[in-house]
Parts: sequence; structure tokens; C-alpha cells
Amino acid sequence: MSMVSTLGKIAVGIMVAKGVGGLMSKSSGGSNNTGGGLGDLIGGLMGGKSATNSTGNTQSGSITDILGGLLGGGAAAGGLGGLLNSLSGNSNQSSEKTAQTDTANDPLGNLLSKAFGADESTPEPSEEEKAKIILKAMISAAKADGKLDDHEREQITKFVGDVTQEELAFIKSELDAPMDLDGLIQSVPENMAQEVYMMSLLAIDLDHQAEAEYLDKLAKGLNINPETANAIHEKLNAPKLYNS
Repeated sequence: MSMVSTLGKIAVGIMVAKGVGGLMSKSSGGSNNTGGGLGDLIGGLMGGKSATNSTGNTQSGSITDILGGLLGGGAAAGGLGGLLNSLSGNSNQSSEKTAQTDTANDPLGNLLSKAFGADESTPEPSEEEKAKIILKAMISAAKADGKLDDHEREQITKFVGDVTQEELAFIKSELDAPMDLDGLIQSVPENMAQEVYMMSLLAIDLDHQAEAEYLDKLAKGLNINPETANAIHEKLNAPKLYNS
């Protein structure tokens, strides 16, 4: 196994455990018609199986397709990575690069395609390191409401499956560790700031003041301005963090 594939499994577990509202509401009757709720689809999505939604339509066999549809693209690469490429001139990319949608120029999209099984090629060492950072960020964000009870921990690890002892130890260490947002912020490379913020938001159902304060501190620590943060929230169907 790899840390990249482990990222995909833990990401699913976190979104189910925390009942991430934006994704759940979109998947239960939004414009993408993805069916009766992300949680109901997980069992069929893991391992490349098909699932049937509440309208009787067969879902694609890859969780990438479901997440991609929920996040506004035809695949996870288009939905998440494409968002980063299109954000209002704050992404440190030229307008020419911003206009590109080719996944070859989309590091986050490539990483997520491997994490969620759409791309079975071997992850690069740099992708393994990036997956570790995003895993740390998502697990930290899952603690933002002040609790990570036994049921949530069980849900988060439910889909882990076949991982190495090293990967399992890493997951357990991150789940057991007290939240250290300052330490996380210091560990994030500048070119991963928006990726980390976006994936952290996917781990949060923004319905507690503590979660809003966590995201505000994360955004400020990663030098993400309010306009960019709000754009990410809007794309992921989450409440905006800042008033206009």
C-alpha cells in the first residue's frame, strides 16, 4: 500500500464520521443527482464496485467519480484541482496556467486520482509526502469541534483495510495526538497552502463556532486571504467564513 491510497480511505472515513454537511446535502438531491447520501454509497464505492442511488440509477464504480461530481467536476481531478487553478488570481499561477485544465498540470488532481483509485500508477515520493501532510491536516480538522469520540474514530478507520504497520502507526499517532494547529501550519509548504485548506474544509461540518475559529486561524496561518477562503467554501457548498 501507500500513504496516497491511505489518504483516500481516511478522507472517506472522516467525511462519513463528521457527517460533512455540504457534501451530504449535495449527494442527497442536488443538481448532480448523485443519490441518497455519500455515506450510503461508501460501501459500493470502495474497491471499484458499483452502487445504486435512491432513484435507481447505477453509480460509477469509483469514488473519484462521486467526489468529482459533488465538487463540481467530472472527476476529482477536475473538481478539486480545477478549483485551485481557477481561484481569482490568488493561486500564484499565471492567467495562462490558470486557464489550463489538463490534469498533467494539476498536482492535487493527480494525487486525488491516485488516492481514490482512478489512477493506479505508483505514487511519486513527493506525492507520498504530500499525502502525509494532507492526512495530518484532515485529521486535525476533524478535531476542530473539540471532540473525536470512539464512534468517530471507528468510522474514520473503518475503510483503512490493508495498510502497512508504518501507515497504521502514523494514522493512530495522528488520531491520538492533541490538536496542534500551529505545528501543522508550520509544516505546510507555501505551494500547498490552498490544497491543505481545501482538504481541511472537507473534514469539517461547519456548524460550531470552534470550527469557524479553527478555519480562520488556518487561513491566516497559511496566508490565504478572505476572498480566496470564501471562494473555496462556496465551491464546496460550505457556509462562507467571512462577510463580504
